[in-house]
Amino acid sequence: MATTKKISLIDVYFIMLLSLGITNHVILIPLLLQTAGRDAWMGTLMTTILHIGWVYILFFIMKRTHQQSIIAWFKDSFGPVMGWIFASIITLYFFWMSMVILRETATWIHVTYLPRTPKTVVSLTLILLCVYVANNGIRSIAIISGILLPIVWVLGHFVAVSNLQYKDYSLLTPLLVEGYTPMLKSMIVAGGGFMEMIVLIFLQHHMKRKMNYLSIVILSILLGGLTLGPLMGAIAAFGPVPAMESRYPAYEQWMLVTITKYITHVDFLALYQWISGTLIRISLFLFIMADGISFKKPKQRLWYLLGVGVALSVFSLIPVIDRQIELFVLGKYSLAFLGFLSVLTLFIAIAVAFKPKTNGG
Repeated sequence: MATTKKISLIDVYFIMLLSLGITNHVILIPLLLQTAGRDAWMGTLMTTILHIGWVYILFFIMKRTHQQSIIAWFKDSFGPVMGWIFASIITLYFFWMSMVILRETATWIHVTYLPRTPKTVVSLTLILLCVYVANNGIRSIAIISGILLPIVWVLGHFVAVSNLQYKDYSLLTPLLVEGYTPMLKSMIVAGGGFMEMIVLIFLQHHMKRKMNYLSIVILSILLGGLTLGPLMGAIAAFGPVPAMESRYPAYEQWMLVTITKYITHVDFLALYQWISGTLIRISLFLFIMADGISFKKPKQRLWYLLGVGVALSVFSLIPVIDRQIELFVLGKYSLAFLGFLSVLTLFIAIAVAFKPKTNGG
């Protein structure tokens, strides 16, 4: 397969922070609050610290495979059958995760901003945009991330500073009123979100230079901060109980923003943040799903991406699947996904540990 243009370390940071940050905001924060209330922020902090050790496994995998394509490495090391089984499991995982964020975004836009626009229209518009970006390759995803993330970051700080007048950080304590159990449960929830850093392994062969352990740790800490900041902000702004009852606490902090008495209702800016994250996340996952397949012609790749994209949109609108996604988002399956990602990471690590080192990839 022809080598695509590679991306720099800063590109990797931008892509990862947008694509993983969106789920931390949309799915993780409400779930953390519902699981542990006030103790959620301490659980997230503890998970961030533990995650710094866990990401060494990712570094070990990247080092041992010389940052070549992990799917190609599996095919070369264990034969095409094992390679295809591995690729199929990965594709199913990325398909499900794309469907989750597509459903959440389309539902939120429909309920909040476009109640008269059918969800089908919102969903298909989003997915066609993602297919276009994914088809243009990883450099395209990196460039768009580089444009979107600084604005998302500025808006995030803007909402945090604007709401300082409403925040009471004494609400973050007392901790562990109900013992250690809620905090430990919140660590499981946070762990499921942080484990998504496994995405790095599927991007490694597109990087200009090898990632060292420190650069992976910095990314892990940044992702921890992305979760911790809005989480603590929600508790301080609303109090632990109202924050627990809120469906989208990060978004609802936008409702409080007033710029002088003449400018209010700037919550539409949250739409920019949310759609930016969704666009990059789905585009990246579509790109990874297509990345392991050797297409003879570029058109075949486009048709594949279109097929997967339309399937995502259609499946996410089926009531039965919609309900399953809702249960997943509400935490019914979060432990299972933490287990799945943990086992997958350890499986890849054991596979690379027991195979002889490959020549430079």
